[in-house]
Amino acid sequence: MEFKNLKSCMDTLVNHEKRPSVDVMVYRDHELLYRYFTGVMDIENGGELCGDEYYFIYSMTKMLTCCCALQLLEKGKYQLDDPVSKYLPEYAKMKITADKLNIENAKKIASGQSIGEEVDNSFDGYAKTPITVRHLFTMTAGLDYSIYCPEIQNAIAEGKTNTRELVRAMAQKTLGFEPGTRFRYSLCHDVLGALVQIWSGEKFGDYMRKNILEPLGMKNTFFGVPKDISKMPSLYSNYNDNFKKEPLRCVYTLTDEYESGGAGLTSTTEDYALFLDAVACGGIGKTGNRILSEETVKLWGSNQLSGMAAEDFDNMRRGYGYGLGVRVHIDPSRSGTISPVGEFGWDGAAGAFAMVDTKNKISLTYFQNVQGLEPDQCAIRNALYKDLGL
Repeated sequence: MEFKNLKSCMDTLVNHEKRPSVDVMVYRDHELLYRYFTGVMDIENGGELCGDEYYFIYSMTKMLTCCCALQLLEKGKYQLDDPVSKYLPEYAKMKITADKLNIENAKKIASGQSIGEEVDNSFDGYAKTPITVRHLFTMTAGLDYSIYCPEIQNAIAEGKTNTRELVRAMAQKTLGFEPGTRFRYSLCHDVLGALVQIWSGEKFGDYMRKNILEPLGMKNTFFGVPKDISKMPSLYSNYNDNFKKEPLRCVYTLTDEYESGGAGLTSTTEDYALFLDAVACGGIGKTGNRILSEETVKLWGSNQLSGMAAEDFDNMRRGYGYGLGVRVHIDPSRSGTISPVGEFGWDGAAGAFAMVDTKNKISLTYFQNVQGLEPDQCAIRNALYKDLGL
């Protein structure tokens, strides 16, 4: 296949929409159908891509975190509707505010237009509904995405720097709503990462490596910064239509010891594509190793939202619902995309984009390195399906 439409879409992103570079891979049933990368490593100094570059994948970390947690669900380590306080006791009594919920800044974080939000909620008593594990998966716990909040910064100042300690500090936050009633993009999956550590009895990153990365042959995915940063394209922000070069660091990695389940991983296009291919094929990787059952993959990509929570998410991703940590295509008439109902995935703050289609066993991995310049995901999906004739 020539993939003329998808190639044209990628070239447009670089030549007309200012991305320094783009990289895309398409798999179908363990077969690599298409790989294309173009552009430069650095706007100021040039340098061609080689295809093995490292990227901060930011919120595309979330899919791997959710996969870890779903594996442990299969092993009977917890139930989705268990209260989080059963495993993290500090979440038993959560403060709540009566302030009107503003989801606009959280919406900007999801699209890469903002790094973190500033929240100053008034205290209005305690939540009546306990936060459950399902609430963490579905971003309906009431938490926020304020990474510079006093609760976290004070804990760091006191020398509390590892994943478990900082997630404990997050329990001091004031919830924006009763758990289960609204959707708000937040630090929920960071808390879920700490639970993976508790359920497995292993360090979060070690569990991920042994149970997902190694079985799938993913040798270049890890928490932190690569030793050789020359293999990372320069990172830019574009919040005011002006490119600004940013330091090669992930702000969501709160300390050297902290493994952020929401945004802490570094990966390569080739590595991440192996993961998405496994999910698209019902949990079986190209290596032949199974990381999830087909039934669990179906659960993962099943819409979990209703009521106001569903309306909140539709404002962020029109025509999509939200499953256990992934957007889920539910209404083609509203989404404008020709991908099938049930297609799912997520994105990253520097413009990365993941798509899984279990019906056709298709996956697409897209990486760029510009914050605040999200690609037109609908255009990318539609170009792909036109090229495939689906």
